Amino acid sequence: MDFNEVISKRYSVRKFTDEKVPQEIIEEILEFGRIAPSGDNRQPTVVYVLDEEKIGKIKENPLIKIHPVFFKSKQALLVCYSKKLEMKRTHDKFCFGITDSSIATTYMMLKITELGLGSVWIGWFNPKLLKETLEIPDEYEPASILTFGYIHKSCRPYEKHNIRKPMEHFKQNFKENNRKI
Repeated sequence: MDFNEVISKRYSVRKFTDEKVPQEIIEEILEFGRIAPSGDNRQPTVVYVLDEEKIGKIKENPLIKIHPVFFKSKQALLVCYSKKLEMKRTHDKFCFGITDSSIATTYMMLKITELGLGSVWIGWFNPKLLKETLEIPDEYEPASILTFGYIHKSCRPYEKHNIRKPMEHFKQNFKENNRKI
């Protein structure tokens, strides 16, 4: 699959088969997250592989308020970043951990698509309770969860998947006397 095909075939998969993805394929997916760029090459991203046991542990605590699509898969990747390693801009203290981990998540999501699997990016959860439940060190901040697996034959892209705003609403031009974007 070439890059354009990967981009055009990717959609948020919300229904998976019961078949587990083999560890060697998971390692291949993780490798693409590992090589993703990061601010100042600090590489703050860490990924926890969640199996059925960890997913079950999360399910036991409804206060985590995780998006229900999370429980449609038997495997997921919890993408975190190190608050100690993330780059911070000196002039305004902006932190790049969430940006860096989002790039890594995107790389893994696209690799999953290339491999003929499906995934859905989840950002709806209570990070504090998730960290407590999974006993994640304070240094790490959860950024996203990427559920993944073999796509169930009944799964289809969301009805609004291909609806995009026009280019003139996406790309902005600077105006002579009005610099507002």
